[in-house]
Amino acid sequence: MRRARIVGLWLLAARACANANCDDGECEQPDATGLVQVTHKSKAKVNEAEPTNPDFGPNVIVLEPGAASSAIEDRLQSLYEQYISWDEDAQFGDHRTAILLKPGEHQVDVNLWYYSGVHGLGVSPEDVIVKPGLRGEGLRVEQQPPSYPGGPLLPNTNTFWRTIENVHVAQGKLDFFVSQAAPLRSVKVDGNLYLSAGGSDWTSGGALMNSDVSGSIVTGTQQQWYTRGTLMRPYDHPAGQGSYACISCVDRESGLPFYDSWNFEQHQPDQTWHSGLTYMGAPEVFAEKPYIFFHEGQYKLRIPEVLQNHAGPDWQSGSTVGFDKVFVTKAKTTAAQINTAIAAGKHIVFTPAVYYLDEPIVVNHPNTVLLGLGFATLIPQKLPIFIGRGVIEVGNVDGVRLAGVFVQAGPMDSPDFSKAVGALVRWGKPEEPYAGTKSNPGFIYDFIARVGGPDHEPSGVGNMLEIHNGWVIGDNLWLWKADHCVSNSGALCIPQRYVNHCLVVNAENVHMYGLMAEHANDDIVVWNGEKG
Repeated sequence: MRRARIVGLWLLAARACANANCDDGECEQPDATGLVQVTHKSKAKVNEAEPTNPDFGPNVIVLEPGAASSAIEDRLQSLYEQYISWDEDAQFGDHRTAILLKPGEHQVDVNLWYYSGVHGLGVSPEDVIVKPGLRGEGLRVEQQPPSYPGGPLLPNTNTFWRTIENVHVAQGKLDFFVSQAAPLRSVKVDGNLYLSAGGSDWTSGGALMNSDVSGSIVTGTQQQWYTRGTLMRPYDHPAGQGSYACISCVDRESGLPFYDSWNFEQHQPDQTWHSGLTYMGAPEVFAEKPYIFFHEGQYKLRIPEVLQNHAGPDWQSGSTVGFDKVFVTKAKTTAAQINTAIAAGKHIVFTPAVYYLDEPIVVNHPNTVLLGLGFATLIPQKLPIFIGRGVIEVGNVDGVRLAGVFVQAGPMDSPDFSKAVGALVRWGKPEEPYAGTKSNPGFIYDFIARVGGPDHEPSGVGNMLEIHNGWVIGDNLWLWKADHCVSNSGALCIPQRYVNHCLVVNAENVHMYGLMAEHANDDIVVWNGEKG
């Protein structure tokens, strides 16, 4: 007998300094805007230790704490204006940006655009405080601007691919009008969190995890929302509208976890509408997403601990890894270099870029972290080596954590899947079943798989995500065959996109929280496993 609980599843589904600082071949110098950019005099080999201040590349903006700067604000606003529209260059372009905020208080305005993320560099969200800058707006995702001057504001149905992580938003409220692939993670919000603009806006999100919201979560016209491990008030939503899941959350009034309550189909007295709410207790085992932080002049990687039956946020547990054990990629980094680093026991941090791979990334080293910043995107080239294989392949090892990585299908000329890439991510070996380990599961966080989108050429893959190992846990995934494009607004996009299934599970004890999967050619999800 096959059975599965799928929770939250929708099937439609500077340091500004006067002089340059140079040491051991590394120079850290502010540019004209006062933003720190890191350059190197020499190119490090794969197995050499990363420097104290690693080269994160041109798509990372590092901000020092302090008062607002007009140069910084103008640069951030310029990026927003360039990459906010629905056109192909913005919605499906190759631009990727991560804004890193060093510990302290920041006065800055950031209205997030496509493929952008704000990441605090504290050990906990409370170490990085964000207040409004010169425009008095702070962090936010606003309603989509008009498509022409003087036109109406557009709904936020397409507000994808942006994130805020590991910060204290101290601006009285947070407007976060988003749809899928736009997580709020490890944030402390003073005041209300608004998930849509209301009225004519329509959002289709979204995820909030490991957070603390002092006010209400105002869903408005939000169609769907997944919250996990958060200190919060009960969902405030119009009855009968949308689907809202809450896992392992704590009521900030009573301080107690919300009780299990599956009442999505519970009809109200008039028999015409449902509540649309699902509350669940803490997962049996779980660990929060890894992240980088900056402390005492050094970057480090934090790997949260696996906890049992833990409700509410976890901002304390975990171990710290120095960047001597981290390999930081660049846009031109090859899969062979990445695989060499993994085999040497290094963790991988993907800087914001689009990576065109010429061979699969293979993880056979236990406890490896693969962490993406700024929606780092992996795309396989059209090469025989990928036929039947995964773009990322995880072997029969425990404790691997894939976090914040975006994998997109490459070219595919016809719906002949025997000649296609087997999977965007293949976790485990189909021919060698592995039960996994409860005390050290594999984790997949903020994972995006996409087939199509850019209107360049036909694309496809056998399956987006395959899981053949037991004890693999997912937390916020969007597995999407693009159903809209710039040159053709209809559901049948030209060029065509092919994918058999979004998710295939062939193992026991697999748990998916906040799974959004849409538009496969065959069954969207195939789940062959018990106790998941």
